Amino acid sequence: MFPPWLNLRSLLAQRERPRTPSPFVKSPFGALHLMLVLCVSILSRGLSAEVPDFDQDILPILETYCIDCHGPDTAESMFRMDSELHALRGGDSGEKAVVPGNSSVSYLIERIQQKDPSQRMPPDSNPLPEIAVSVLRQWIDDKDRWREMELQLESEGLDHWSLQPVKQPTPPSQSGHPIDSFVHQKFRDMGLPSSPPAERRKRIRRLFLVMHGLPPQEDQIQSFETDTREDAWDQLVEDVLASPRYGERWAAHWLDLVRFGETHGFETNRERPHAWHYRDWVIKSLNDDKPYDQFILEQLAGDALGADVGTGFLVAGPYDLVKGQDPQLRLMQRQDELADMINATGTAFLGLTLGCARCHNHKFDPVTQTDYYSLQAVFAGVQHADRPLSLPDSEQSRIAELDQEIASLWDKLSEFFRPAVTATLNEEKFEPTEVRFVRFTMDETNQSQPCIDELEVFSADQNVALASLGTQASSNGDFQHPLHKLEHINDGKYGNARSWIAAKPTGGWVQLEFPELRLIDRIVWARDREGRYADRLAISYQIEGSRDGQAWQLLSSSADRLPFQQKADVAPDFDFSGVPDQQAQQGRKWLSRLKSLLEERKAVAQPPLVYAGTFQQPGPTHRLYRGEPGSPREQVVPAAIESLSDVSLSADSPEQERRLAIAKWIASDENPLTARVIVNRIWQFHFGTGIVDTPSDFGANGTPPTHPELLDWLASELIAHDWSLKHIHRLILTSETWQQDSRPHEQGMRIDADSRLLWRFPPRRLEAEGIRDCILFATGKLDLRMGGPGFSAFEVEAENVRHYHPKQDFGPEDWRRMVYMTKVRQERDAVFGVFDCPDCSQVVPKRSRSTTPLQALNLLNSRFVMQQAEFLVDRLDHEADEPSEKVSRAYQLCFGRLPDDEEVQTALAFIEDAGWVQFARAMFNANEFVFIP
Repeated sequence: MFPPWLNLRSLLAQRERPRTPSPFVKSPFGALHLMLVLCVSILSRGLSAEVPDFDQDILPILETYCIDCHGPDTAESMFRMDSELHALRGGDSGEKAVVPGNSSVSYLIERIQQKDPSQRMPPDSNPLPEIAVSVLRQWIDDKDRWREMELQLESEGLDHWSLQPVKQPTPPSQSGHPIDSFVHQKFRDMGLPSSPPAERRKRIRRLFLVMHGLPPQEDQIQSFETDTREDAWDQLVEDVLASPRYGERWAAHWLDLVRFGETHGFETNRERPHAWHYRDWVIKSLNDDKPYDQFILEQLAGDALGADVGTGFLVAGPYDLVKGQDPQLRLMQRQDELADMINATGTAFLGLTLGCARCHNHKFDPVTQTDYYSLQAVFAGVQHADRPLSLPDSEQSRIAELDQEIASLWDKLSEFFRPAVTATLNEEKFEPTEVRFVRFTMDETNQSQPCIDELEVFSADQNVALASLGTQASSNGDFQHPLHKLEHINDGKYGNARSWIAAKPTGGWVQLEFPELRLIDRIVWARDREGRYADRLAISYQIEGSRDGQAWQLLSSSADRLPFQQKADVAPDFDFSGVPDQQAQQGRKWLSRLKSLLEERKAVAQPPLVYAGTFQQPGPTHRLYRGEPGSPREQVVPAAIESLSDVSLSADSPEQERRLAIAKWIASDENPLTARVIVNRIWQFHFGTGIVDTPSDFGANGTPPTHPELLDWLASELIAHDWSLKHIHRLILTSETWQQDSRPHEQGMRIDADSRLLWRFPPRRLEAEGIRDCILFATGKLDLRMGGPGFSAFEVEAENVRHYHPKQDFGPEDWRRMVYMTKVRQERDAVFGVFDCPDCSQVVPKRSRSTTPLQALNLLNSRFVMQQAEFLVDRLDHEADEPSEKVSRAYQLCFGRLPDDEEVQTALAFIEDAGWVQFARAMFNANEFVFIP
C-alpha cells in the first residue's frame, strides 16, 4: 500500500548506518518522519520503482533501521507507524496522519508542506520534491485500498470484556441463592471453605451500619433475636430498605462519586446556597427506588423531564468565578468546566476515563479525541448558575385558591376606594382650598419616566391652570425631547404630542404657580387623552397645595385608589376616615385579610432557586489539537462514543435535545457498561471492594472482575427488574455471602488475605459520616430532621476570598446527620475530615482507608467529642443507677450488646481511676464502635 517508488531494500543495501539518534525519536509520528527521510533519499538516488510487500519488505527494514539508530529499547516505543493502521489511528495529538480519500485534510500532507522549517517534515531537511508530494497524495486519495484498515480500526478495543453485551449467565448451581452459587464456586476452586452465618446480633448491627450508617435500636435487636419466623431476616431487610435512613446513607456514596460540593472552590471558594436541593433530590430518589435509568436521565436532562433539580449533577463540580482578562485563559477555563462535566459523566455512569481523550486519542480504550469533543458539543450549552424551579402542583393549587379569595376581597373593598388610574383621564376631588401653588409629585409609574399631557386645576368650573391666565409652570427636571416640553403642561391642549415628561422615573414633580391665591376643589390630569399611549402613567403620586410655596398640605393622592392593574399585589394604605364606624370596621377587616393573603401569595409564588445550571444554544464545537483552545481543528457534531454507539446529531441540534439523546444512550438496556458499573458500585459499598476494584475504570487499564459471571448476572437482574437498585440490595443482603461471619481462619488468610473471594464477610471501619452519626446516636443527641439547607462545620469569614475557620462550639443545629453538613471544597471538617473525607473538587469512586494517630487524637480530645462524651455520661446517669448498670447501658448504646463480667470489672476499674467522661471517650475510640463487623 505504500508508494511504489519506496524501494527500501535497495536503500538498505546502499545506506550508511547513522551514528547518532535521529531528531524524530520522541515524536508521535516518529516512523512517519522516518518514512519521509527515506523517501527523500530514495528519490534523490533514483532507485527502482518496484512495488514492495509491506510485511515482507518494508516492515523488517523499518524495524531494523529503528534498532540500528536507537537500540532495541527505544525502537519499540519510537516505531509508531509500523502499519497503515497506525497512520489511520494517529498519534498522541489525536491527529490522523492519513484521512483516506482526502489528502487535502490529511495531517501528513499538512506537515510536509509546512512553510515553517521547525514544523515541516521530514525534520532538518529540505522540503520534499513536488513529485513525492504528488505520489503521497495519490496514495492517500485511493480510498478503496484503505477500507480494510478502516474496518479493522473500527473494531479495535471492542473485544474487551466490559464492552460485550450483557447476557445473564446461568448460576453454577440451580439450588440455593444465585449469588452464593457464583461465589462458592470460585472459592471452592481455590480450596477455600465457607464461613458460618454470623450470629443474629452481629448480623443486624452489620445490616444497619451498612444500609443506614447507624446502629439498630435495642428493641430492634431484641425483636430480631427472638423472631422465630423463617423469613425473619427477609422482613428485616424490607424494613431497612423502606426506612428514609437508607437514602441518606447511600446518597453520601453517590455525592462522593459526582464531586458534589456547596462552594465553588478555587481561590474565592464562594458559597452555593441553593446547591442542597440536589442532595435532597438524590436522597429522595434513592428512598423512592427511582429506576436507575430514570435517575440517569434526570441528571443529564431533567429539565426536559420535569425533574429540574436532577441537572445539579452537571454543575456539581468546582467552578472558577474569577475569569481571566486574557481571552486564551478564559477559553481554557471554559474547557476545564466542560472537561469536568464530561469526566464526571464518563466515570459515574460508564466507568470510562473519558478525560484521557481531551488531548489525544485514549491510549487504552476505543475513545478518540473526536469522541471527546463530540461529547463536549453535547454539554457545551451548560452554564454554572442558579435556576428557578417550577412550582409543584400543590403550590400552584394554593395560588389559585388565594387568587380567588383576593379577587373577592378587592371587589368588596372597591366601595371604599376610587377607581384605579387610567391613561386617558383622572379626576381628583377635595375640599375647597385656597392656594397659590400646586405641586404634582410622581413616585412610581407603570413604565419609564412619568408623562402628563395636561394638568388642569379648577376653581368652580374655571381651569385656572392655563398659562394664558398667567399661571407659570416649573419642575425639578424635564426629559429632553423636541415633542415633550414643560410649556405643554398647561397650554390647554391634549395628547402625546403636547405633553411633558419628567427627567426622573421616580420623584419627579411639576408645579403650577397662580398669579394670586385661588380657591380650588378639583384637578384633572391624564397621560394621553387621545388614547394612543398608555406607558409612562403615574400610578403612585401625591398632589399638594401651598399658599406661599413653603408650607404644603396634601390635597389628593393615589392612596385611596384601587391599585393599578400591574400593582394589584400590593394592598393600599387606607385609614377609612370619613367612613361610618360599622362600615369602617368591616373594611379594616377586609383590608387586613387582603394584606395577609397578598403576603402569603408572594411567598408561595416565589420559585425556589436551585444550583442546577442554565442552558443556552451553543455555537460550533471543534476538536482541539492537543487540547489547546487556540488550536481548533475540524468541527464536530454532538455524538456518543462512535465505537460504542451510532447516536449522532446535527451540528445545529437544540441544546436540550443533545443532552437527552446522550442520556438515553447511557441509560439504554443495550449499553454494555451502565448496568455493570452501578451493580459493581453497590457491591463495593456492601463488601468494601467491588467485583471490579477499579470502579470508575472498566476499560483496558482497569482490573478484570473477580467474578465476571456474577457481575453480568447482577447487571441482568437490574435491567430485568426495571433498574431497581433496591432489588440488587435485596439480592445481596439475602445471600449467605453477605450474612456469613467475618472472623478469619488460617487457610483463608493464607490463600486470600484480602477476602476478595469472599470466604468471609470483610470487616471494615465506618466512614467519617458513620462515626459521627453513631456518636450522636449513642448520646441521644442525633437530630433526624431531613432535608433543607445544611449546617456548617465552619465559621465563615465573608470576605471576597472566603475563609473557613473550624467551629469551636457546637449546638443542636450541628447534631444532624453528617450528610447534611455543608460540603466545602478545599476544606475538611476539623474532627472527622481526618477519616479520609474526600475533597469534593474531584470524583471519588472509592475512599481510602487510612489509620493515623490524628484520628485517635481527634476521637479523644476534640471539642466535639469531649462535649458528646459528657452528653453520654448524662444519658447514663438518667437511664441507670448503679455503676455496673451504667457500664452495661454504655455497651448497649455503643456496641449493641451487653458486656461480660470481665469487661464490666475492667471498665469500673478504669472509671475509678480516670472518671466517667474518660470512659465515654474510650468507648468512642474502640474498634467495636467504629467498625462494621
